[in-house]
Amino acid sequence: MGKNKEEQSLETFLKSDFLSELKNETPKGTTLIENYPLKAPFSYANILQDQENGSISYQVDETKLNQQEEIIYNQLYRLIEENLDSPENIEKDFGFMSFVNKTIKDNTKLFQDYPLASMEKVKYYLERDIAGFGLIDPIMHDPNIEDVSCSGIDAPIYVWHRKYDSIPCNIKFQDAKLNSFVSRIVFRAGKHISSAYPISDLALEGNHRISVLYQKEVTPKGTSFTIRKFKQDPYSVVDLISFGTISVDVAAYLWMLMEAKMSIMVIGSTGSGKTTILNAITGLVNPDYKIFSVEDVAEINIKHENWFSLVARTGFGPSGEGEIGLYDLIKSGVRHRPDYIVVGEIRGAEAYVMFQAMATGHGGLCTMHADSLESAGKRLQQKPMDIPASYLSLMNCAIVIRRVKGHDGKSTRKAISVQELNTADVYHSAFKWDPKSDYFDARLEDSVMLHRIAEQTGRDREQISEEYEKRKRVIKWLLQRGIRSYAKVAENIGKYYRDPEALMKKIEYGG
Repeated sequence: MGKNKEEQSLETFLKSDFLSELKNETPKGTTLIENYPLKAPFSYANILQDQENGSISYQVDETKLNQQEEIIYNQLYRLIEENLDSPENIEKDFGFMSFVNKTIKDNTKLFQDYPLASMEKVKYYLERDIAGFGLIDPIMHDPNIEDVSCSGIDAPIYVWHRKYDSIPCNIKFQDAKLNSFVSRIVFRAGKHISSAYPISDLALEGNHRISVLYQKEVTPKGTSFTIRKFKQDPYSVVDLISFGTISVDVAAYLWMLMEAKMSIMVIGSTGSGKTTILNAITGLVNPDYKIFSVEDVAEINIKHENWFSLVARTGFGPSGEGEIGLYDLIKSGVRHRPDYIVVGEIRGAEAYVMFQAMATGHGGLCTMHADSLESAGKRLQQKPMDIPASYLSLMNCAIVIRRVKGHDGKSTRKAISVQELNTADVYHSAFKWDPKSDYFDARLEDSVMLHRIAEQTGRDREQISEEYEKRKRVIKWLLQRGIRSYAKVAENIGKYYRDPEALMKKIEYGG
């Protein structure tokens, strides 16, 4: 949506020397290698490199309030506190900045003599501190940041940058401000944290996920947290191909499996990209299918019309009364007759219910912490999951994903293997990633799943191979045309499901 003339002129004015004078300087001994806006013109990100040891760091370059602006800030903060009923009412009615502007308008005499630039800076800080994430708010506006972690007071905050991996930031929490920040964030999420209950894992506004350890109850360093940022525009399979996580061949194969309601498990370690792949795969589901997703904390982001999202609820009081776990949610979900049940992560008794659901014809998608299919199989057969060995092959396919170091030294996520489960201990590698050539080696001649699809649909292997090649062409076309957004990819996949010939003609004639 375009900006109006008033907004454009204000932004031009705010980019004047008055504001740029207040910016942080690049520290001595470092080189600025990248700079981009976070919330222009008030905050920017500077990526710095140490000239001596080559280490990378992240600098939040934020405009500062002068003495006069501090006074305005305190006055306005007090007035907002007096007039504020609850943040929820503000969001629902007309937004925080509208509320601030109304407060200024109602007290015009107090603020009419102050410069426009000063008032805009104060408004930025009020929004940051009251409605935003305070000290770390600029970082939360950076789409390149995957997670933000703080290990305690006076310790530099570390960010995971999509381009530079884990790097330290110039922001630190001082003294009691860290406890205050965490308490406020947890309270805003409708949860409770205290010395009695020092561990919390919850979803924030915007569906970001935060894990908190409070004070020195369980960690000697004191309060610490990690925020895993939620991407508003989730990655699609086209994005994963562009990143080199999977290939066009892998995507087309998974698409064939998804149409046949086959079950897929994504296996990997923490931060390897399991949920990202799971999310992208759901874009290959037939738009007419009903999907149920079940999670501890909302992370799955599906742009699918017929999608029900279920989130577990913790209990109340010391005995945990009223707790609704994943087990209960999956049991409930099966009764709604979904085509696909998507579980954010299986690790307990809910796995048994999910495998039972797959035995009755429901498709299943899930993630699991393990470093290989073999170790995942062992975990599934042990307590608390207790899956009988004969049930393991109900999970038709397993994608093993890892964060690996590329030839340039930077980490990248790779689906190192896509394996079919024939029996509990007999697997067939449909695809295997070769680290030397960075190539996904396809071994589909002996694919049990494609053979099963042929039997189910009454087609021979040659026809299945032709269908597979068609889907590769569709995905290549999306890639060449730069159609990468989740919604657009899912829309074109839907067109193929409903009228494949029309889409293939469009591709053939360069539509």
